[in-house]
Amino acid sequence: MRHAAAREQASETCLILLTNCFPFAPGEEFLESEIGHLAAAFDRVLLIPVVRSVGQTRRRATPENVEVILPEAVSTAKAGIRRALRYVVRHPVRAAAAFGRALRSFPHPRRIFVDLRLDLLACTVADEVAAPVRARLAPGTRAVLYSYWMMVPARTAVRLADRLGSRTVPVISRAHGYDVFSERSPGDFLPQRELLLSRVSEVFTASEHGADYLRTKYPDYADRIKTGHLGVAPARSAGNVVQHPLKVYTCAYLVPVKRIPLLIQALAVAQRRGLKVTWTHIGSGGGEYAAAVERQAGEHLESGTFEFLGDLTNDEVRAQYTAQPGGVFVNVSESEGVPVSIMEALAQGFPVIATDVGGNSELIDVDGGMFDGLLPATPTAEEIADRLELLTAAETDDYRRYVEASIAHWKRAWSSDANYSAFSAHLLGAARAI
Repeated sequence: MRHAAAREQASETCLILLTNCFPFAPGEEFLESEIGHLAAAFDRVLLIPVVRSVGQTRRRATPENVEVILPEAVSTAKAGIRRALRYVVRHPVRAAAAFGRALRSFPHPRRIFVDLRLDLLACTVADEVAAPVRARLAPGTRAVLYSYWMMVPARTAVRLADRLGSRTVPVISRAHGYDVFSERSPGDFLPQRELLLSRVSEVFTASEHGADYLRTKYPDYADRIKTGHLGVAPARSAGNVVQHPLKVYTCAYLVPVKRIPLLIQALAVAQRRGLKVTWTHIGSGGGEYAAAVERQAGEHLESGTFEFLGDLTNDEVRAQYTAQPGGVFVNVSESEGVPVSIMEALAQGFPVIATDVGGNSELIDVDGGMFDGLLPATPTAEEIADRLELLTAAETDDYRRYVEASIAHWKRAWSSDANYSAFSAHLLGAARAI
């Protein structure tokens, strides 16, 4: 039985959005900005969080025309396995087909298991939500399936398209970092890449770096791999930055991949050279590693020149930049996608110093007048200190031009309003009658 609204609006447009957990928190914060643009472009948005856990109960606000369809949430990995086994018992033929697909990873047992687990989870969710989704789609509705990740959401979207009985409705997926670069996953393996790329109409990576990687690795599908930048909102006080004394901001989890101890070494070098440099770190981390990082700062940096603020919300970060203006934003990670922290720094007007990993190079536009803060992928503490010293020695007019160039680059390439409006319009144009 179809909903009354679906019967009355046979020619409406509908976006079927598949996420990991959004609108439930935490996670997928970018969608907090994007969902409004999607809702404005489509008559209706059906939102399906495919791997929400039982513990995720706080639900973020969404526009009125967004309806959430909830698959069963799971509490543990074992519970997920039991759910998959129930699916196997109820649908042995479909389960056998999933096992056949997983055998393409032969003779690697772990890859077969990872492949099968993804397939069964996605098929379970798709079969669970197919009926309520179909009930909300009147004949003739122009629809498109939009997956936020090239993992379980994308596989679920492909399966859901089959269950709806219409391969004419396109599946479009974003891809970010962990779902792009196989080297970042155990065993250098991401499941069902060929299947997904053969079934999606388009894949939009968050960076040119990611798009180039996929085109090189999967040349047969190069024509459907594109770049779709994410974005951030305007800063509260764009241009409110101070060159002297130089206040360094960092914003990252205190985990080894972020290499905060290397930055501490660089700050110590800069201070020994006589630079008036202070440091504020935003972000926390669990366990002994985070405590060791804070101890290292106390041992190597001048007293009173550093602080750890812990976790802050996006609004709190913006307020911090307004209340305590900085002079430069630094990222020395050994691995990145396209970090939102640097996008927010650009919107504020910070010159940026960052390692040449992932999509970081796309965030530093030297040709556009930005400060040349791009470091080697594995810099020394001295190389980082050199960039800090170069920035402090810049003429005031040059420094202000760096600030203006950072803001201009944000407006040009990383504005949430511009990027999400354009992407929503593209999705609407791709919608097809179901």
